[in-house]
Amino acid sequence: MAQTPNVIELYEAAVQHMLPTMEAIKAEQLAEATPCSEWSVQALINHNIKTTGFVQGIIRGNNTVDTGDVGGPLPQEGAGEAFSAGAKEVVALLHSISDLNEVIETPFGPMPIANFVMFPTMDIVVHKWDLAKGTGQNLDMDAGLAEVGVSVLDMGGELGRQFGLFAPEVNVPLSASIHDKLLAMSGRQP
Repeated sequence: MAQTPNVIELYEAAVQHMLPTMEAIKAEQLAEATPCSEWSVQALINHNIKTTGFVQGIIRGNNTVDTGDVGGPLPQEGAGEAFSAGAKEVVALLHSISDLNEVIETPFGPMPIANFVMFPTMDIVVHKWDLAKGTGQNLDMDAGLAEVGVSVLDMGGELGRQFGLFAPEVNVPLSASIHDKLLAMSGRQP
């Protein structure tokens, strides 16, 4: 029988993959465009930071965070520090839950916590690429995380498009890399 992936470890891996990119962004790059056509580099950083609070709120059943409200300055402690601190709180919350298969209400309907956590994990992986592309950094993507992202989008990509979270899927050849498949499925041109 195949072993179920550890969603906490996958989330942590996505965060660790994102941090070097986020921390390398220079102040003069904050207004640059990203593949998320409606968001600048600064807005996308704010989105990633706010998503950590959103995840906690959804799991606790008391969400008050709007991940689309991305205006305003970066946190005073810095983008990387704020994102890392929020992600650590998500991980601590997940470790405190005895049953990650407990079904909770999410914006996408009821689902187990473990399934829900895969959506922000995939979001981090894709947005790491967006930030790297927008700031001229290394576009490499961890193949294992890309594979997880493809699985998440296979499961819920259409639902995400219904909620306006992804642009229409881009066509790529069947022989495309897992990296390019994830980008295409999330509406990005690889």
